[in-house]
Amino acid sequence: MKVTLLANVSANGKVLLTENPHYHEPMEALRFIITYANNSKNIIIGRKTYDVLERVPGSTKRVFPQADVVVISQSKSERKDVKFVTTADEAMDYLKSKGHQEIIVGGGAGIYNLFIEKELVTDMYFNYIPVLVGDGGVLGHSETLSTQFEIKKHHILAPNILQVHYSRKG
Repeated sequence: MKVTLLANVSANGKVLLTENPHYHEPMEALRFIITYANNSKNIIIGRKTYDVLERVPGSTKRVFPQADVVVISQSKSERKDVKFVTTADEAMDYLKSKGHQEIIVGGGAGIYNLFIEKELVTDMYFNYIPVLVGDGGVLGHSETLSTQFEIKKHHILAPNILQVHYSRKG
């Protein structure tokens, strides 16, 4: 199963946090993630990311109208247009049951790490933003983690945004 992680990353390697008031992720980087998820017809996000999206006029389904949206959260909610689950495995099983061949992991940092720590990620798209941040998420916490990737493609997504596509070796 192809599991693709999409993230906006600072110049010093930290995952940019949507809720940080000191910077805003560039629209081109956000648009890439939104378009990729809608084209793939699914996205897995965490509760904090979901709460931020719910503040957008029209809510999460306005941002991802073509996608099956799965929220991983310890506090389950019931919504007809969004599936709430408590684990990465439950999210993957749900999307597999809907016939998806590629699963999109859209953040935040805690959700990324659920998939990274289990070595489920096969592909990553990092949009590198030229900002240094003191906060931000760290990818990979386990001292024994050593998943190797190779660069498949890189290009300038927009002025001041370098995008790198990594694919897991082996």
